[in-house]
Amino acid sequence: MSYKVMYRKYRPTNFSDIIGQDGIVTTLKNSIVNNSFSHAYLFTGPRGTGKTSTAKVFAKAINCKETINGEPCGKCENCLNFSTTPDVIEIDAASNNGVDEIRELKNNITLTPNSSKYKVYIIDEVHMLTTGAFNALLKTLEEPPGHVVFILATTEVYKIPLTILSRCQRYDFKKININVMKEYLKEICKKEKISCDNDALDEIYYLSEGCLRDALSVLDQISKITTDITTDTIIQNYNIVSNKSIVKLLELTSKNDINSILNLINDFENSGINAQKLIKKMIDNFNDVALDIKTQKSNIWSFEKINKLINELNRIYVDARINDNTYSMIKLAFMDLIDPKTIPENDNLKIENKEEPDDSKFVIVAGNLINIRINNSFVDANKESLDNITKIWQSLDKNKLRDIDLSEYKPVVSSPTNTVFISHEESLVDLFNIKSETIESLLKKNKVTTKVVAISTTRWDKEKKDYIKLRKEKKYKYIEEPREKIDEIIAKKEISNIFDELPVEIS
Repeated sequence: MSYKVMYRKYRPTNFSDIIGQDGIVTTLKNSIVNNSFSHAYLFTGPRGTGKTSTAKVFAKAINCKETINGEPCGKCENCLNFSTTPDVIEIDAASNNGVDEIRELKNNITLTPNSSKYKVYIIDEVHMLTTGAFNALLKTLEEPPGHVVFILATTEVYKIPLTILSRCQRYDFKKININVMKEYLKEICKKEKISCDNDALDEIYYLSEGCLRDALSVLDQISKITTDITTDTIIQNYNIVSNKSIVKLLELTSKNDINSILNLINDFENSGINAQKLIKKMIDNFNDVALDIKTQKSNIWSFEKINKLINELNRIYVDARINDNTYSMIKLAFMDLIDPKTIPENDNLKIENKEEPDDSKFVIVAGNLINIRINNSFVDANKESLDNITKIWQSLDKNKLRDIDLSEYKPVVSSPTNTVFISHEESLVDLFNIKSETIESLLKKNKVTTKVVAISTTRWDKEKKDYIKLRKEKKYKYIEEPREKIDEIIAKKEISNIFDELPVEIS
């Protein structure tokens, strides 16, 4: 097979070929020049940042007969035969992680090199070794024969025992800087006769997450489709979000354009874009915006507002591991930033009791569907309804509500028409209200017809106190829900918290 993928074709053969790890390269070269290198090294860092490649170049350099400023000459017998030499042994710890394999290694290291000065053992993914294997390696790693050099490589250094760490010189590899990677990719494109614009290189870097091997893989794959690579080409083939779309989303939010915001996020979701990757890209972009705002290069928003959005997106990113409704949470995060004053008024939003004009104390302003349902749950609330819904709730089939953990919610007040549930977490409250129609449908199948709503335990404490006070004055009245459920946005259950500035007020 004559064809080589790019990351193999352009694998470093000298220290000068290693990209983005200048400090490590300089230190290793100096140790070779001064002939003061260690017997054991640990290379740690993210995937695809050059750990194994650097280990091979180092192994080549210490066995080179005529090094030039620490670089292998590439002309001596050892350099020319490096790819086939039996004196450089690569071990994949993922598949050779037992005590027996390490014992075999210990037996073999006593044998002198065939043609090289040093026998070099490169143990990749060393964190995969078992505890017994680490113990077997320990003494050998501390006092190996003079002709043996160990290079351990790992992406998860925290799994390495301290006894092993203390016996190695440690080098931490870092993700490749975006500008360094882009310059390198431009050189590759030139050699491969590929046209790739600057924005496309940005997208390749985003896809690779600072991993040079992944970046070369993306470039290689896209070049099979076209040698004229643009951002659109990458977006179409890798199903990602462009930076322009993220910027547009922020602009729409600053303009309080609710419908366009929802439509754009829906487009992301319908395209099958991974929600966590979308959030990560949002946070990366919004961090830059926050910096521009802080340094007065931009005035699109206040710093407090962009900071609030970033923190909320970060929370959603963490919760995404256990929440299947991440996109709904993303929408809520953006809706929370909309100025309520910019939302068109709806006559159904305000409901006043005009039947008792003489009672100036009785005014109910129902700001949203949540407030209406809380109010209606208190109207004719009774223990029989609450006991019934509690019994049914505890017996519901959990598989029917796979997105919701039923144990996180508890019914606290119920009338013949409405029920209020509570939960400790605001995110769980939002999730419940987004799924309220599904919950109502499931309850109906279990012969319970009720409108449901969830609130936090903190809010429940306040509502309960108000209820106890107002119940004595008999001031609760049933409120009809708006036929259109306030408007299309509320019907979608995605911004139910927009009108939280307009709570039920009973005075």
